[in-house]
Amino acid sequence: MDTADTQRKTTLAEALAKDRVDFDELETRYQPVLTMVNALIGVVPNCDPYLEIWEPGFRSYNLMVPNFLNLPAGLMGMGAPKDIVGLGMYTSSRAAECAYCSAHTCSFALRRGSSADAVTGENRTEGEQATVAIAEALSTVPHHYTPDLAQELQRHYSPGDAEWIVMGVAMMGFLNKFMDAVGVELEEGSINDVAELIEPTGWSVGQHAWAHEETIEPEGGVDEVPVDTWRTMIPVLRNAPGAIRLERNWMSGIPKGQAQSRKLIAEEYGFDEPVVTEMAHAKPARALTAMLRHNLDVSQSALGIGLKSLVGLVFAQRVGNESLAASVRSLADVHGVSPERVAAVEHFDPAAPADGLDDRSVAALTVAHAIAPSPAEMSPAIVEMAEKHLSSAEIVEISVWVSVSQLLHRLRVYFEQ
Repeated sequence: MDTADTQRKTTLAEALAKDRVDFDELETRYQPVLTMVNALIGVVPNCDPYLEIWEPGFRSYNLMVPNFLNLPAGLMGMGAPKDIVGLGMYTSSRAAECAYCSAHTCSFALRRGSSADAVTGENRTEGEQATVAIAEALSTVPHHYTPDLAQELQRHYSPGDAEWIVMGVAMMGFLNKFMDAVGVELEEGSINDVAELIEPTGWSVGQHAWAHEETIEPEGGVDEVPVDTWRTMIPVLRNAPGAIRLERNWMSGIPKGQAQSRKLIAEEYGFDEPVVTEMAHAKPARALTAMLRHNLDVSQSALGIGLKSLVGLVFAQRVGNESLAASVRSLADVHGVSPERVAAVEHFDPAAPADGLDDRSVAALTVAHAIAPSPAEMSPAIVEMAEKHLSSAEIVEISVWVSVSQLLHRLRVYFEQ
């Protein structure tokens, strides 16, 4: 292999690195939310500078996390047990084979009170095992969820608490997809927190080590991961008002009623999302509505909603979700995509794309096709194609939309089975 080949970029993150938004700039814009996530997992995630390349991506992420995790109430013992939510998130990440999120969620679960034995599977209660089973089933591609898994989960937790557990798993659909698809570099602090515990279970940093000049040897171990105390709540509560102000701005105009929210997205943006009215909890339903609005607003799209609908169709076809495929076909129709063009990408093959697709469209659909499975099937050739034909904002937008689509996929599997 020649020198040029060895220097080829292997992750989208390497291609995007030149356009990352500096952490200093993020701190200026979003200090409250950065401080709160640091309190939750001990680091400010390296994904933030990439998501902010296309600003609705960063907004989607920060609308989703507190509302799908029922924060700050969940930290204070209201709703589902926080250690169980954390265990579901970790299990989901391992099932989706996202090494980045596996490290973060392991730290999150331990900080919320999960035992090391529950994380590694050496010893679990029946309730923990029910959580692991449903999280694994929802998070593989293809999924292997069946309604009896929900029944077993509700044997140990109330229906409302069981839904909060599932919301954590669904949220990880977005996070697993984006971090794995982009290949975001994992923070040294996260590696040091959890590597000694989960490396024996088969975890490794993998592609997320690309930015490190040398192999990082973990320092310390799981005993150094602090478990929640009243001190944990101080930075969360101190920064909550600022985070709420940002959220109110991002949610401006979103109805509080779930039926009205669903109607808004269907009528104004052309996408009907039935799970909005299926959720028992209003917080994640409203956050999901706001995420969809930001992702489907023509004025905020770098890619264009017509091509974006085809990206969503490629994802839905690869994961086998016909319900989701029907919604994105309708989105394509609303935004003027011809039936012939939709038919041309119904079973998109990157090796033989249909006639009539320009280089930009082929690149966008090829990226979507590669990142749809779990784990993603990214290659240096696809990274090169993306960098040649797509802007950084377009690459992030594609990755975010496929990530939103995976969140919707997990939710629809759960609510529609």
